[in-house]
Amino acid sequence: MLFSKRTDTTPKQKRQLSYSRTTATKTASILFFSVISLSLLFNIIFITKYQTIRNAVKASEQNVHLQLNQVENANLLHSDSIAVFTEDFLRTYLTVPKDDEDRQLRIEELSHYFVSGFDTKRISELGDFKGERNVTGLKYVETQHLSNTEAKVRFRAQYEISEMIPGNAKKKVKPVPQTTKHNVDIVVPVTSNGKGFAVYKSPNITQQDLTTTMSYEEKTPKGEEVTSADRKLLETFLSDFFTSYGVGDEKLPFMAEVTRGLHYQLLQGVEVRQAVKDDSGDYTVFADVHYQNKETDMNDLYSYELKLEKENNKFFITHIE
Repeated sequence: MLFSKRTDTTPKQKRQLSYSRTTATKTASILFFSVISLSLLFNIIFITKYQTIRNAVKASEQNVHLQLNQVENANLLHSDSIAVFTEDFLRTYLTVPKDDEDRQLRIEELSHYFVSGFDTKRISELGDFKGERNVTGLKYVETQHLSNTEAKVRFRAQYEISEMIPGNAKKKVKPVPQTTKHNVDIVVPVTSNGKGFAVYKSPNITQQDLTTTMSYEEKTPKGEEVTSADRKLLETFLSDFFTSYGVGDEKLPFMAEVTRGLHYQLLQGVEVRQAVKDDSGDYTVFADVHYQNKETDMNDLYSYELKLEKENNKFFITHIE
């Protein structure tokens, strides 16, 4: 009975061993191909991420370069040199010579101010105009920035147009020279590449009134109104000071911290409009001063703000504007 049981168990053990080897082989194969697949997958993911990062870095570099260029353009457009460029352009643009050869030279010179490809023929058509136009004055007004590469620069221009008024042979009327004066606002569209400027469109003429009706409340100095006694002392002192100040004499250093005075201005009168004394004992005075020019006898009114100190009942001006 015991021998019979042993012979029964042996084949079962062999079958179990054979089954384990087959399973191990399959498992090993699956693991091998899984590792290869995962390795390929990781390589694909790495390459994809690397390319994505590379593209992002490249795009970031391009964006940085673009922003730097825009900053350079913006810095140049916001500089004072844009007004210098525009003034030079306007002197050439507004000046129209009488001679045909000089007019052609004007167009050639203007071509250097405009962007490449600009049709300068549009600004050379003067019709039947036989006279000349000369600039007598240019004043910068403002710059309106449209973007990092575009701006509109406004100037106030004064110019004269001289031409001959045709006569009438039948009526024996001779041609008469005529000069007219003009005052206009002219707006110039200017662009920049960060290295220089160019005009990208023809200028246009506008009219702008810079004056307006408005009220203004003068600032009130800090402190308490001076006493009537101090006010009289101030009026006397300021009369002496502005007398010396008008001619710049040797008394000035003893009355104020000023390096030099005026010339040929004769004092006609001083009016103290406001005078206050602050907590530290210093004085602030607003005064109107009437001067007469010694050479022309012309009277003018000037307004001053003064800061004063008082010591031993004597005033000294520490600031004047």
